[in-house]
Amino acid sequence: MYRFFLLLAIIITTALCLYMDAAWYAPALAAAALGVLLPVWRRGGFWFAFLGGVLVWGIYTGYLHLDSEGRLSDRLAVTFGVGSGWALVGITALWGGITTGLGAWFGVSLRKIFEKTPVNRA
Repeated sequence: MYRFFLLLAIIITTALCLYMDAAWYAPALAAAALGVLLPVWRRGGFWFAFLGGVLVWGIYTGYLHLDSEGRLSDRLAVTFGVGSGWALVGITALWGGITTGLGAWFGVSLRKIFEKTPVNRA
């Protein structure tokens, strides 16, 4: 159940970060904070945040590509040596997903470090 809340919260916070024109790494910081707050496992934290990041970044960059009729992204695709503007949209979505997923993974790992665990002093 917490994984669903993580996915929903990642989608909302990433969309808010993109709406407010925050830096590209701001969704990763938000995902790290959510990873600390929600009790999910490391693997689930990464994959659900990755999925949320890919969805939001893909929809956002796809919208920008369609809004500009592909002018900017097609030119940047030639500059970076990828096939078309849609390939650049896919690469951007993948990069956003990896960044968001690693942010959540860091947050979950940080929470695991500071959890109380019994110490065996025998």
